Amino acid sequence: MTEKKTKTNGAEQGLKPVAIALQGGGSHGAFSWGVMDRLLEDGRFKIEGLTGTSAGGMNAVAVAQGLMKGGNQQAREELRNFWQEISNVGKHSSLNNRGPVDKMMGKYTMYNSPGFMIFDLLSRMFSPYELNPSGHDPLKETIEKCFDFDKLRKYKDCKVYLCATHVFSGRLKVFSLDEMRVECLLATACLPTIHNAIKVDGEYYWDGGFIGNPVFFPLIYNCETPDIIMIQLNPTVRNTLPTTSRQIGDRLNEITNNASVVREMRAISFISDLIDQGLLDKNKVKRVHMHVIEDEEVFQELGWSSKLNTEWEFLTHLFEKGRRAADKWIKENYDNVGKKTTAPMKEHFVGDTTASKHIHKHI
Repeated sequence: MTEKKTKTNGAEQGLKPVAIALQGGGSHGAFSWGVMDRLLEDGRFKIEGLTGTSAGGMNAVAVAQGLMKGGNQQAREELRNFWQEISNVGKHSSLNNRGPVDKMMGKYTMYNSPGFMIFDLLSRMFSPYELNPSGHDPLKETIEKCFDFDKLRKYKDCKVYLCATHVFSGRLKVFSLDEMRVECLLATACLPTIHNAIKVDGEYYWDGGFIGNPVFFPLIYNCETPDIIMIQLNPTVRNTLPTTSRQIGDRLNEITNNASVVREMRAISFISDLIDQGLLDKNKVKRVHMHVIEDEEVFQELGWSSKLNTEWEFLTHLFEKGRRAADKWIKENYDNVGKKTTAPMKEHFVGDTTASKHIHKHI
């Protein structure tokens, strides 16, 4: 956050330049599909950059490919095609579909699905190397079918960054668009309890959600726009105490997948406070305006198992919820883009901190 950007890419076209960060979450990424569909439909935003993890990374690449091919409308079509293909492939697997009990109860979870129950049991006893020694992954075929990486690597009008976790060091790896290929997308979505580690350039990677879900710094350093819109899938706040084993596991999953976001949000808020207090030169430090599009109520009743649900009914349900959340955000916050942060920084991410005040006392 030490570079001061002065240009406003897209402003000359009467568009508001933004960068977008997309959280991962398996099938829950269909919510982000809906958000992106509405933002693209609106037509008043110039997407300068995208960062994503897991399903968020898939959405980011789909948007970039659509913008490359034919603009916003084509990007909307690329997103729909990708999620349609995900659903089509899932039809052939008992793991990705609800059981009769879940359907009867009107739930999108799969805790009562025979296929999921067997998988859940086996994954606690055996590793994916034992259950799937060949490493076959239907997602690879979907990615190869949906994306043209030879053309994407040459595309320069929209930056894209995907996050993965380096297995041996535990460090974050960011793949940029100019090096994008099938293995990069597989790496960002590689859950180690389900998939064998993905090898990219001789190194092994797991899902980026463990350490960056997603990361903001590539957008801060490499994009001119100060405005970053995060599409959040994992609930930040819950008002009931998890008491069952399943509830505790689901909540731990949410907290873990939000941990990196909380850290970066805290740092961004801290730097903004220092600028406001005159402790940093606003002409030399980039001020970042953070925005969040989310609907925590949508995910309150959805546990981890629903992240594997690829039924078209569920995906389109999340899609519509995402569109509504984006529409609400646009109506409430469009005028603030380019002017100020609209994200609930202290309420959801920072808390009641006085760190910058303490620093002020010692300067």
